[in-house]
Amino acid sequence: MKNDRRNKKERSGGRNQISAAVFVIMLFAALISVYPLVWVILQSFKTEGEFLSSIWSLPSSLHFDNYIKAFEEANLLTYLKNTVINTAATLAVDLVLITCLGYAFSKLKMKFKKFFYYVILINMLIPTPIILLPMYLQVVNLGIQNTLAAIVFPYYQGFAPLGLILIKNYMDNIPNEIIESAKMDGCGTYRILWSIMVPLVKPMLVTLAILGGMNAWNEYMWALVSISDTSRYTLSVGIAVIRDKIATIGYTPVFAALTVSAMVFVVIYLFAQKTFVRSITAGAVKG
Repeated sequence: MKNDRRNKKERSGGRNQISAAVFVIMLFAALISVYPLVWVILQSFKTEGEFLSSIWSLPSSLHFDNYIKAFEEANLLTYLKNTVINTAATLAVDLVLITCLGYAFSKLKMKFKKFFYYVILINMLIPTPIILLPMYLQVVNLGIQNTLAAIVFPYYQGFAPLGLILIKNYMDNIPNEIIESAKMDGCGTYRILWSIMVPLVKPMLVTLAILGGMNAWNEYMWALVSISDTSRYTLSVGIAVIRDKIATIGYTPVFAALTVSAMVFVVIYLFAQKTFVRSITAGAVKG
């Protein structure tokens, strides 16, 4: 009996040590991940003199003048407004079209379904710089440069393969009996999709909204190429413009602009993280 108790204590102690080691490793990884963002936020609250004297010191107090200067002198409000409009329009197109695609490839019977599915997925293998010039020439030929369409549909094209994989796998886990029952009750394809399937895949739609929104919010290369009108610049391009004004506005307003850009989706993710993790896990069960 004593030996059994001793062995149990030793095993319990070993498990506790492993758990403590894992916790320390995860804490260290978390600190490494979050440190750059925390550092940027701290710099945004410093005076210009404090930043130039030491980039590692803490701000003596919270100076919100940097944010005021970024909005008033560096045109941050315009860039933010443009990005919100572009992201909202992109999400509307992404969610509607990807949901329709996911339902078609998961539940509908059609010829060459696998072929078209893999054709869409091939887009993930094509590096963006390779298709940048052809996309730009198409935008110019269509006469839609500096318009919302020039931003939204290329963003959708880039996000469609990943979005299709996630929502198709999620829909694959929904029993076909639900659809068959709805058909027996007289429901058509569109009613089944929007009245039955969409409510069932809401967690995945939240995930797609976060991923697609982050993609549109932070995208830089295509926004820089397709937009030449400075009044239509997005936040990512606008921050580069603000950075070029360091000589007149200083460094700290640039950090304020970076903080505004970064914190939007950090806050959104914190509110939706449970749904995000749950839907990703459910969509990975079957693929």
